[in-house]
Amino acid sequence: MAANNRKSGKSAAMGVEIMLPFATRRFLAQNATRILLLCVVAFLTAEIWTLAGGGGRDRYEHPTVEHDEQVLAPLQPALSNEQIEKVLAKKGAKLVEPPPDLLFLAKNTHFNKRSVRIPTPSNSTAKLDSGASANTRRFSHFRCIGNDNDPDGRRERICLFENVCYSLEKDEFTYHIRNTSRKPILFDSRNGERFDFWESNLNGRDYKVGFVALSGFTEGSTDWAPLVSVSPSPAVTSPSTTVTLNSLHSIFQLAVHDDNLGHVLWEELGMLWYGMIRLNAYSDNLVAMHALEPLPNRKLSQKFRDAFFGAITPNAPVNLVEYLKKMAASKRGAKYVCFDQLMAGGNMLRFFQTHAWHNQGHEPLFYALRNRILGHHGIDYRAVPKTHKIVFTNKTETLKKNIDGGLAKNRGISNLAELVAHVKRRYPSVAIEVVEWQKLSVKKQLELMHSTTVFITPCGGVSTMLPFLPEGGHAIIIDYFERNGEAYYGTQPGTSVSMEAPMWNHFPHVKKLYYQVWKASDFVSDVPGKAIEELDWRYEASVNVDFERMDKLIEAAFEDMEA
Repeated sequence: MAANNRKSGKSAAMGVEIMLPFATRRFLAQNATRILLLCVVAFLTAEIWTLAGGGGRDRYEHPTVEHDEQVLAPLQPALSNEQIEKVLAKKGAKLVEPPPDLLFLAKNTHFNKRSVRIPTPSNSTAKLDSGASANTRRFSHFRCIGNDNDPDGRRERICLFENVCYSLEKDEFTYHIRNTSRKPILFDSRNGERFDFWESNLNGRDYKVGFVALSGFTEGSTDWAPLVSVSPSPAVTSPSTTVTLNSLHSIFQLAVHDDNLGHVLWEELGMLWYGMIRLNAYSDNLVAMHALEPLPNRKLSQKFRDAFFGAITPNAPVNLVEYLKKMAASKRGAKYVCFDQLMAGGNMLRFFQTHAWHNQGHEPLFYALRNRILGHHGIDYRAVPKTHKIVFTNKTETLKKNIDGGLAKNRGISNLAELVAHVKRRYPSVAIEVVEWQKLSVKKQLELMHSTTVFITPCGGVSTMLPFLPEGGHAIIIDYFERNGEAYYGTQPGTSVSMEAPMWNHFPHVKKLYYQVWKASDFVSDVPGKAIEELDWRYEASVNVDFERMDKLIEAAFEDMEA
């Protein structure tokens, strides 16, 4: 039967007999691959024709979307905020403002009033000293955020201590515990439970390491911790010689860069604001005590403190020892000052490439502090400009010295005058200003920045007004080139470095554009008599800006803000 079918060319596939001549069958067998390729090409050609608008279809339809057969009405232009407000006003409605306590913060409340406080259960194996569970100020408590498993985590650790005291005679802080068995303070993943706040010989160090670091820059010398005292608090044992402070207090230090706006505001002062929020211990009456040395008396440091501290707390910062002596003087014979709540730590580095992770998740804290500062100076943080304004930074002063000891203008724009003239010719209808920031009051700086739509600046401290740009504003920041790599900053050799990018990239309300630099011809020496190849391009050179490249960045900014 099979032989007969082969001869006659019959096929019983799918129950249908197909009669093919022998020559046709031989042609198909010899050219099967070619025929298959021709079919695929024909199919793809038909699909491309359809996508291009052929085949009677007038648009591409995504396979997962079902489209109506009806003709759609043309889209209406979007209403502006002003138009929406007018419509609501006619209907007697109002835009609803978010509640001020949207973060649901625990405000200015002592632990005993908002935390679990239950008398310790008695047991047959351990006996507490008399009155130990009475929930008074007898003993100390603490809680932290950060690393509880490594003493070296002190740089990221921030803690709130309850019922700790300061002895004026001994010049030391004490943490009071019961006279029962010692309880662990920290759980070291390498060395086990730790029972003291101070550590000796930690990882080979020849100095003591404290429980928290007051500065992100220094090593050991700005650590802080209380000493453990196996005794009740003098607030209970010696009330007649003890002054107790009820409001939230904090220990902080302006260690290194107190006259650099970026570091002093977003790290050293900002940590007071971040700490209260992160610990859920916000107080509108914080007293910040500067430790280890008096507050810096440098003019610029004082200018920044006066401008920004009031946005964090109505109380001016105080020198710790001077303040505690003043508090003790309010009670005759006082020897101790005790704190209901004392915050310490959390001053983390935020601008270095190696510490960018410190900023992750902190965006709402940065934005809230920015808004509080604007509000403190009478500026509506929600306001946005109606016309464009370009502001250039003219960097004419620097506190850095070049390697030979002379002052260098480093990281300026070497052809600033020519660049500004070029941009004015290109955009004659746009307001353009060139600013030497140090000549303006902080309020004037804030007002100018908040009315700016495009901010063009070298990197470094002069760029640190960037967060006060309005919502949707743009900053064009000029990089420097890292020739050799620097472990301290975490920069790699052969890279165009956006110096403050680890911080600025966490301010989403501002779009950042970076003018990159790559070669010697991008720079001009700031050291007389020295060729550019001999210099450190971070500290001793300014950038010669290419107009065409800058034009593209300005165009990108304008296009991104287009109505």
